[in-house]
Amino acid sequence: SDTDSDTDTDADTDTDTDTDTHTDSDSDTETDTNVTHVLEFKTSMGDFTVVLYGDLAPITVQNFVSYVEKEHFDGLIFHRVIADFMIQGGGVDANGDKVPTDPPIQLEIAPSIKNVPGAIAMARTNVPNSATSQFFINVAVNDFLDGDYAAFGMVRTGYDVVEAISKVATTSEVPDTQVVI
Repeated sequence: SDTDSDTDTDADTDTDTDTDTHTDSDSDTETDTNVTHVLEFKTSMGDFTVVLYGDLAPITVQNFVSYVEKEHFDGLIFHRVIADFMIQGGGVDANGDKVPTDPPIQLEIAPSIKNVPGAIAMARTNVPNSATSQFFINVAVNDFLDGDYAAFGMVRTGYDVVEAISKVATTSEVPDTQVVI
């Protein structure tokens, strides 16, 4: 279901039933039979769309969608950016403060969803069952994360925006100029 269309939400969700499987990134994971949600991210550097595989990662997708429905990500920043690795957001506001989250979820690994360029995955601490709202989007083949970090979707359009975010100037992995969701 859509989030409230009367408000300017930064990440909207919808059920996907079309047959378009185009993606800007390299992945053979995406099939429309596994796509349960489509999210549009509107950032200060441009927009991108992500498809979520709720049939393959139901716990993780439901958790993420619940944050979207609560508009949790609106106004948060990509607070950690590592070129040739990933961009991370979902847990820090524009003041650099961590935001409250729901309780952590169980680590859910869908073996067919790999940490490849464009894959969205849950960030967590070194404790496997610690993911809450923070997520990252891979900008490289990060196969060393497979089996340890829950990938649950893929960038469908706007991967060039994700790549541009991954190349912003940083100090200690924090963007020098904020990238706001």
